[in-house]
Amino acid sequence: MAASDSLAGQPPLVRGVADTVTVLPEVTVERERGLVPDRSTTTSVRMDRSKASRFQPVTVADALAAVPGVDLVKTGPWASRVSIRGLSGDRVLLMVDGVRMNSVRGHGVQPSLVSLDRLDAVELMPGAGSAAYGSDALGGVLNIVTQRSLFSDVTGSHYLVGFRGSEPGGSVAPFARARITGPSLGFEISGGVSKLDHLAVPDSVLPNSGSNEEDLVARTAGRLGRATADYEISHHAARDVGLPAFDGGGSTGSYPYQGRDAHRLELAFAGRDAMPDLRVLGVKQQLGAHFDETVSDDIYTNRGSRVGTRTIVTSDRVTTDISSVEPSLRFRQLGAARLFGEFRFEEADGDRLVDSTVTNLAGDITGSTHRMSKSVPPAWRRSYAGGIAAAPQVSGFKVESSVRYDYLASHADSIPGTTALDEVDERASGEVGLSRRMGTIEPYAHVGTGFRAPNLDERYFNSYIHGGLRLFGNPDLESEHSLSYEAGLRVDNEGSWLRGGRLSVYRSDVDDLITFVYVGMVRLVPHFQYRNVQRARLQGIEGTAQLRLGKAFVDLSAGYPQGEDLDTGKRLEDLGPARATFEILYPIPRLVPQGTFSTRVRWSDAIADVSEPLLRPAFSTTALEVAGTIAGVRAAFAVRNLFDHYYYEPQSFIPEPGRTFALSLRREFRAGWPL
Repeated sequence: MAASDSLAGQPPLVRGVADTVTVLPEVTVERERGLVPDRSTTTSVRMDRSKASRFQPVTVADALAAVPGVDLVKTGPWASRVSIRGLSGDRVLLMVDGVRMNSVRGHGVQPSLVSLDRLDAVELMPGAGSAAYGSDALGGVLNIVTQRSLFSDVTGSHYLVGFRGSEPGGSVAPFARARITGPSLGFEISGGVSKLDHLAVPDSVLPNSGSNEEDLVARTAGRLGRATADYEISHHAARDVGLPAFDGGGSTGSYPYQGRDAHRLELAFAGRDAMPDLRVLGVKQQLGAHFDETVSDDIYTNRGSRVGTRTIVTSDRVTTDISSVEPSLRFRQLGAARLFGEFRFEEADGDRLVDSTVTNLAGDITGSTHRMSKSVPPAWRRSYAGGIAAAPQVSGFKVESSVRYDYLASHADSIPGTTALDEVDERASGEVGLSRRMGTIEPYAHVGTGFRAPNLDERYFNSYIHGGLRLFGNPDLESEHSLSYEAGLRVDNEGSWLRGGRLSVYRSDVDDLITFVYVGMVRLVPHFQYRNVQRARLQGIEGTAQLRLGKAFVDLSAGYPQGEDLDTGKRLEDLGPARATFEILYPIPRLVPQGTFSTRVRWSDAIADVSEPLLRPAFSTTALEVAGTIAGVRAAFAVRNLFDHYYYEPQSFIPEPGRTFALSLRREFRAGWPL
């Protein structure tokens, strides 16, 4: 997939919602290692690093805030999950360089586990995608691209040092990378750290909102003839992550640790003539999720007199080990037909420690308990999948289709109060799309299915949440599944005032959505259980346009979603509102060497017809950025939330920061390397 970085004054051919042009000094652009296919029969969004890093976002998720159909579900500045067209958590498949990050333990993966400084591109595919990617691609797929080719015709080296920081909030993030490339061998090592002291909202500081991170990656690649091997080892850890959304009413929450360690090995052999291309991707990764929650409640006598306080501290320590192998064969002469398969083994375990302390009004401890248990029994899941995909040209039409079969076998050991449990999920998925290019116009249509198998928590959880609610898993849960339709029109017109655009309409019918429901009181403790209870319809319209007005490059985008619970007829509460974004980039080389000025205005409609926690007033927010190159240093200075507007992202549980000043510095060095 070709790079979307552009040279000075040379806007690229823009398809769909490709990246806005950034005017940069002339550089040699290497080929990115995007692993998501370039789909033309459905919506596909690609943002390169220059677009994603504009206005200095703090995390990868923040970089997506202006994409139509995307909402951020935040419990803290670091803890942010992505919602695509009304579906979030494990209903969105998150990948990094084509590697699945969603785990069998559930709750949705954090995009923040990939450092923003490693980002080369972000690829987004809304709509059901299980025919290509299996479970969890119910609402869409998000692929974070970090790798570039380590091969070059001439041996050389490339070095990068960078720094990001912002105030108020005390955000600091230094980063460095060294890359050596050659005709048959390449190496790369990169690393960085970052911290956030706190989230500063207008006129106040949000307690329990800081974080610390570390990131380290080493990679090597070699090739011999038509065979290549690429090996990467990566480590990313976030520590002391505050979760201000859990604060209030005597409770607090935090992630003492969220981390990912991964080994990635890719072997490939380029076919010739009728011989297919062979690719095998092997991955071994470990995800760690530590969560602490403290809940304090007053204790009263039967007559209503307060006599003390009970404090419950719950600590979950979950580790998930994942191993996977994905072979594929691609036949170039047979309509780009591809045979693919996947084997994945996931094993999850972890302890839950619950400390309960009773204190009287004098501050003396009058009772305490210490209980070690497991919220989910030690468990594993084996996944087997196979499928075929093709994208032939037929009478001027491009036909994209794929079918896939998934078999998932889950097992949980016996612990006190449960018996050993074995469950099997099977699902066949399919998709077909059609597009036809007619000059600069390309209409397209697509239909596909998606599914999500229940995770371990939904099946086997058996413990307390939020201090006093008892929640039970349900081994009889059915997989969530969806049917998505989309029709749209793309316009490409390089060299004129309209550089590109897209208008699309979509609908998804989702059945057997899983949530937990109240089942009764036992000894004054409310009990809940996971169940399949909901059928939903999600639909909407999205539009984008990329314009060139004189020297200025302009991006316009808007989305209008709708959704209803088909059982009750009520509007879905966790669906984003209508939104629109206006963005302009203007070259200012006379004021700043190789300089650009950018501004972005975002507007979001109100959410008024829902329950109290998700009520949101309408808001608009403005960001500015000036960037240029001085003495070889690429510097960018941004002001976010210029008018200090206090607002929430529509699906988030924390307010956004007030007026923030951010600075980014990057210095790149290129040099030859002795043979």
